[in-house]
Amino acid sequence: MKKRFYIITTFILSAAVLTMSSCLKDPRAQDFSNVGTLIELPLEAYNGVGALVPEALPIQTTAQTIPVVVNVAAPKALSSALTVTLVLDTAAITAYNTANGLTVADGTAFSLPPSNAYSIPNFKVTIPAGQHTASLNVSVISSNLDPAGLYIIPLTIVDASGQKISNYKTVLLNVQAKNKYDGAYTATGSFTDTAAPTITDDGIYPYDIYLVTLGANSVGFYDPNNGFLHLINSGGTNSVYGEFAPVFNFDANNKITSVVNYYGQPSPGRVRAARIDVTGVNALSGTPGTAGSVIKVKYVMTQAGADRTFFDETYTYTGTRP
Repeated sequence: MKKRFYIITTFILSAAVLTMSSCLKDPRAQDFSNVGTLIELPLEAYNGVGALVPEALPIQTTAQTIPVVVNVAAPKALSSALTVTLVLDTAAITAYNTANGLTVADGTAFSLPPSNAYSIPNFKVTIPAGQHTASLNVSVISSNLDPAGLYIIPLTIVDASGQKISNYKTVLLNVQAKNKYDGAYTATGSFTDTAAPTITDDGIYPYDIYLVTLGANSVGFYDPNNGFLHLINSGGTNSVYGEFAPVFNFDANNKITSVVNYYGQPSPGRVRAARIDVTGVNALSGTPGTAGSVIKVKYVMTQAGADRTFFDETYTYTGTRP
């Protein structure tokens, strides 16, 4: 299974930005009263230059729209309409991969989504006179995205009809396909390592985790601080099981039918794999992706073909993940 990395940033829904008449109302915005008019992309201004803006979309065949707001950052709106031109800036993907040491060879590099997964009807945005914002719409068909893919749609302002362009001119939309099990959860439960008694679950639970889409009906266990790895207490110090994170596969009735290791069955270095423990409930109750949704699962980490660590965990849905 291809190794997948996430750069987790503070997430803001694009739609929420539309509620702002101007980013000047946000205390995080710059004071432009002494520098004149700047044309910017608020999503980058909020998340930071060069940061990914995650856009996790439910898997569906119907196109979904991501609005990218263009803002006139000035004390007063302009008295005449302003046309702003953006481009698909593929060089920004290369720059991001290079800056973060991501390569095609190790499966960590981002790329454009497949051409049948997105479209941009118009790269020109007209901000009406007397207003601060207008939006460029990105249309995405999430069913055409590889759920395990690493995608960026990079958009950069290249012309502002004579107005000065801000440094916040490029947005990196990290589009992701999200199944109904995807989300943030609180894990409770226990585990027992039969090979190393010094490895315990002391202080591990409750444990805030993400379940991340890896297929139409599968999610991987993701620690927000460590990636696709499971936290352990090793001799009194927090650590992780190397090359191990469970991937849960569901059937149409929300029952977990199998558990495998994200890093391979077995993983190449530690020879670790995962299997379901059939003595458990191994199913979801409630409506997936909503408050009250609970997943109960028992699974085993094996090493060199032998059962080693037995997990009995419950995941309670807390909301969408970044």
